[in-house]
Amino acid sequence: MKAVAYLRVSTQDQSLQRQYDDIEKFAIDKNLDLIKIFEDKVSGSKTKTDNRIGFNQMEKFIELNQEVKHILVLEISRLGRKNSDIQNVVERYSSKGINIHIKDLGESTLDKNGNRDFKSDLIISMLGVMAANESRLLSSRIKSGKMSNAKKNLAFGGNIIGYKKGEDGTPVIDEEQAPMIKRIFELASKGQGMRNISAIIESEYNRKIAIGTLSGIVRNTFHKGERKYNNLTLPVPPIVTENLWQKANNSIDSRSKFGSRTKVNTNIVQGKISCGECDNTMHQKVIPQGRIDIFICKDTRCKNSINRPWLFRMVRLAVEKHAKKTKEKQYRDEIELKILSNEALIKANNKEQEKLKRRRIRLQTIILDDEMSDEQYNNHIAIIKDGLNKVKINNDKLNEEIKGFKTALENEIKHFDKDLEVFKIQIKDILKSIVIYRNRVLIDVFGWHIYDLHKPNSTKLGWEARKPESERYINEKLPLRHPINDENLKMMISNELYFDENEIDKHNNSN
Repeated sequence: MKAVAYLRVSTQDQSLQRQYDDIEKFAIDKNLDLIKIFEDKVSGSKTKTDNRIGFNQMEKFIELNQEVKHILVLEISRLGRKNSDIQNVVERYSSKGINIHIKDLGESTLDKNGNRDFKSDLIISMLGVMAANESRLLSSRIKSGKMSNAKKNLAFGGNIIGYKKGEDGTPVIDEEQAPMIKRIFELASKGQGMRNISAIIESEYNRKIAIGTLSGIVRNTFHKGERKYNNLTLPVPPIVTENLWQKANNSIDSRSKFGSRTKVNTNIVQGKISCGECDNTMHQKVIPQGRIDIFICKDTRCKNSINRPWLFRMVRLAVEKHAKKTKEKQYRDEIELKILSNEALIKANNKEQEKLKRRRIRLQTIILDDEMSDEQYNNHIAIIKDGLNKVKINNDKLNEEIKGFKTALENEIKHFDKDLEVFKIQIKDILKSIVIYRNRVLIDVFGWHIYDLHKPNSTKLGWEARKPESERYINEKLPLRHPINDENLKMMISNELYFDENEIDKHNNSN
């Protein structure tokens, strides 16, 4: 029988080698064929399972390899430090008939017949609560310890430029760096910008300091003798006088107030763009002097990216097309009919949900009267849970559809502004999401119409950008990968997303 394993440590500098050795031995003891091991180096209390790269890779691998029916973990806390996370994982895989084996408990989530094991459920639930409580207590102790040390001017990591950790653990001035810090404040107080200061410091002290770091140095009260720690202000040896610190900061404030850069790098797809390759978010990277204007995956190992101006143009074309469509009476009538249809299906689903709940209550009465074996009871409960889960999933889809339809009907924008800040507000409820893959781009409008686009050739875009503005992107269209007319698209949406009442009847009859 084939199995996969999941390992996790909380920080990047922790080694997984011991866990690798233990999990391989565990697989042998369970007489399982361990074909792949997945790992994460993230905090279990700060990161949900759905946001872990290794865990998501394991889920995709299991979906593609149906013969894998076993998951190995060394401890229940490897799945997460929150009880809700642990229970969600157990529920998800149990419903698929996939058994999770936990080494330190000597327990599995399913019995030998593939049914939920009540004893294991109880133990896992209890230990999940204990893991969550342990995480809270540990966090509280750490915070309390840091605050106690900070009151003694300890808890200093020595990461403030100009200071180092003394023998007693308190901050002391780094005499080698102090002259450079004073020079930075002198230059800032005389109105020099961060770029100029960076060049001067590199010339005089042979040390290159990033502009953002320079700004942080000038803003940090540490250098005038005030150490801020949560709600505490602690005295430390000052490198500059309070008067010089204030002059330097006033100068920065003055430059910021009268600076010309007011609207820079507006992100019209903020919070809506993700990488289809690794499920991470994507952020924009704009460096004019380097001719870089892209969205790039948050995971530096992924290196997936998309041309930012091109993406903004495609978003504009997509929303403008649908803004025109929503003005047509026939189109609006069809949307209103779909809303009514969805609402009717939701009512039917709710009735089915109530039937299943009543059935569950009757089963509990029967089991109490000893009229049914535990195995029969477990089988019936699994069927009911499966039915309730399907109803919930379909209702969620239908409600999401209704929300998208209503947004389309309420869209009264006749013209989308060229100003990106205004445009961002206009499309807030129209654009639902964007997913970037290696060779394709998915733009979801209203939450129910998805454009599947060819990803552009960066070289061609580069040459296009070199043309005079009046000659760029003439007659540019949405580069669809699979062009579908509106009628066929409506049929596909209906077939894929609408909950078929006949399926409910088939399900009930079969059970």
